[in-house]
Amino acid sequence: MKVIIALVILYLANFATSYYLHKKYVASQKRVRQYGGVSTARVKGSLRKKGKIVLLAFNEEDDTITYGEKFEGITVFSKFEKIEGIEGLTLDEVESKFEDEPVIIQAIQYIMERDTDEGSDKNEEIEQENIEESDIVDKTTV
Repeated sequence: MKVIIALVILYLANFATSYYLHKKYVASQKRVRQYGGVSTARVKGSLRKKGKIVLLAFNEEDDTITYGEKFEGITVFSKFEKIEGIEGLTLDEVESKFEDEPVIIQAIQYIMERDTDEGSDKNEEIEQENIEESDIVDKTTV
């Protein structure tokens, strides 16, 4: 019976700390979103290695970073902190300046992938328009 009570207490403690971390993450995401589009990346930690979460706000027009926050720690009691020196840098400049931070590089790569995905969506739209126009031409010549 004592084991079951201990497991229930551990489960409730896990739930409470997860909820606490989620609230901090959502508040930070709202704060970062005020500066532009948001890219998020994380590196999972372990008992010996710190886990990291990065939120980067970027300007969608010229792909510069407008703001960034990083959560780094072993426990949920760590805080999101502003990343100094990242504002105003282009994606390439961030990659070279923060090359020793894989989580920041991962967030930058997500931004770059977004740009290529948008381009492929536009190409699909143009291709679909061309197909529809050719159908109209075919129907009128019949």
